Amino acid sequence: MTDKKTEKICIFTDSASDITHEEAERWDIRVAPLHVTVDDKTFLEYYEITPQEYWKMLEESESFPQTSQVSMEYFLNIYKQAHEDGCTHCIGVLINSSGSGTYQAACITRDMFYDEYGEDMVIELIDSRCYSYTYGKVAVAGAKMRAEGKSFAEISAEMNSLVKGMKAYVGIYNLRILRKSGRISGGAAFVGDALGLRPVAVVFDGSVDVMCKVRGDKAVANKLADLAAKDAVDREHQTVRIMYGDVSEEQIQALEDKLKEKGFRDIERSPLGIMVTSNTGPKALGVIFRGAPRA
Repeated sequence: MTDKKTEKICIFTDSASDITHEEAERWDIRVAPLHVTVDDKTFLEYYEITPQEYWKMLEESESFPQTSQVSMEYFLNIYKQAHEDGCTHCIGVLINSSGSGTYQAACITRDMFYDEYGEDMVIELIDSRCYSYTYGKVAVAGAKMRAEGKSFAEISAEMNSLVKGMKAYVGIYNLRILRKSGRISGGAAFVGDALGLRPVAVVFDGSVDVMCKVRGDKAVANKLADLAAKDAVDREHQTVRIMYGDVSEEQIQALEDKLKEKGFRDIERSPLGIMVTSNTGPKALGVIFRGAPRA
């Protein structure tokens, strides 16, 4: 058992968390990259391709891009580097284990590390059961607590609690990628686009489910703000994050204005990453917030 004063804590996540480079650098969060292959070219997300570059590829590529988990080698390097840096603890919050093998790879690699180095450095892994900044925010929250001098026990408890309440709603403006990926039929996409229907999906507790459809682009921001206001806890005292794809500034600003009307005071923005837009297409807009915790 280490004393709080002697603890040195490594915090990490994966690139699908959609934390920004500025956040990772400011708060010293290590980011393990997933892989994406487009037209036989493989890139490390976060390090070798930007969201904006990927959106363009997604629109122009003849084939459908393929994503793959973080390599075990990369996780092993994180653990080894933390050990060499004198860390007593590591805590990582990772993409939903039902949607990626990344969490399992981190667990297997942890066992490999323990076999070689022993268990004097504690490694805790959190299956976020989330996507995008729903768990990126959890990594940042933990890193802020570390900067405040909180203990590993306090940081771990808060991160495990916070991740259970993070929730997102995402509006999809174009059905082409959903059709291309086979998630909806060509006929359904044609009818949906012809009628101006825009699906709205909820991201919570390990699943992404289309919960309703609205008609017309302008209705998307209204619906997202209504849903966030209904589900958020303590909306006046939390920071919500607008996650945007290849949509106009007007659409992003409309959502921000609606959220402010609903009582959200602190609003941030950042781009949607590869994992989400591979499913929704780049024409998407979302809001991420803290709601009531899942069981």
